[in-house]
Amino acid sequence: MKKLFMLIITAAFLAACSNEEPKEPVESTEPTKETAPTEQTSDGVEEGLKEDTVEREYAAFANDEVPVNSKVKFLGKVTAIDEGVYAVESDADEILYVKDIRLGERTDILEGFDVSVYGTYDGKDDEGVPVIKGIFIDAD
Repeated sequence: MKKLFMLIITAAFLAACSNEEPKEPVESTEPTKETAPTEQTSDGVEEGLKEDTVEREYAAFANDEVPVNSKVKFLGKVTAIDEGVYAVESDADEILYVKDIRLGERTDILEGFDVSVYGTYDGKDDEGVPVIKGIFIDAD
């Protein structure tokens, strides 16, 4: 045990007696160019979120074939607007509601606009009408 203790003390002593001096940072006389950190553009984020959405027809919503909270895309025409909720009509004259939960800059969506809605399915309202939370609503 004494030999092990002596070996540890000797190793500590040798480590403390190192000949190396601490190195100081070398300063360059050349001017450096500072670059701003690259920010991910909102277009890139939007495209990434839109990629994994599945386009659905009205019949899939009506027949409860679409799981609640799944990413969906729906194409239609805005027929009415009421306090941030759009009534969007499909080609087959069936209506579903789109809650406008877009963040950031918003393009004005007016009645009569053809739209592509990207969002999550929120289930049916009290009247049995399918509802989508519209994260991105593009006027076509």
